[in-house]
Amino acid sequence: MDAEPRAEGHERVAIRVHHWLRTELMRSRFRPGEKLKLRTLAEELGVSLTPVREALARLVSENALEQIDHRSARVPVLSDERLREVCELRIDLEGKAAERAAERASPADADRLAAIHARMTEARLEGRMQDMMIENERFHMATCALADMPVLLRIVEGLWLQCGPLNFALKQMRFLHKPEEHPHNAVIRAMRERDPTLARLAMQRDIAVYSDALLRRLPEINVTARA
Repeated sequence: MDAEPRAEGHERVAIRVHHWLRTELMRSRFRPGEKLKLRTLAEELGVSLTPVREALARLVSENALEQIDHRSARVPVLSDERLREVCELRIDLEGKAAERAAERASPADADRLAAIHARMTEARLEGRMQDMMIENERFHMATCALADMPVLLRIVEGLWLQCGPLNFALKQMRFLHKPEEHPHNAVIRAMRERDPTLARLAMQRDIAVYSDALLRRLPEINVTARA
């Protein structure tokens, strides 16, 4: 993040900080149980303490962080029940988004999703797991954006904020899909064929496999977080 411009308004700086923190949480930069310190973040981002404090407060209100004191917040440690609820909501809502997106998508939209998935696959095959997760998040967010349902998109982003910090565990797992069998391929095909049912089922299958993998690893993740 660039250093804070003098001419930039305080509110805009706070928005930038909030957006950066949201993105980093969704992409597993911060882990469950990790403390986010106000001064450390301000120094890293090159901004004053106030916009960081406001951004952390917003993320606490969004259930993405837990307040510790006035100087820091913490990434929550999710229970089995909480993670199941988040994953079930993702299956329902992202399935709905994919369904609506398939009704509206243009050939150029399908090409854009295919390019994202190609980068994701390349990163996976080359062992660049962080890049793979970033492209995976882009694929899901881009699909939701195509639905043109801004309220749904905002809710989905909030769910990713809660489960994103767990995604680091996927780096240590075996691949969940063979490249040619990945559900993203079916989502892309559904966009090209304007097939809402295929889009919904493929997206739901993708999230269900991911959810099962994380739920199996959750006890180990939480032990590490609490330690």
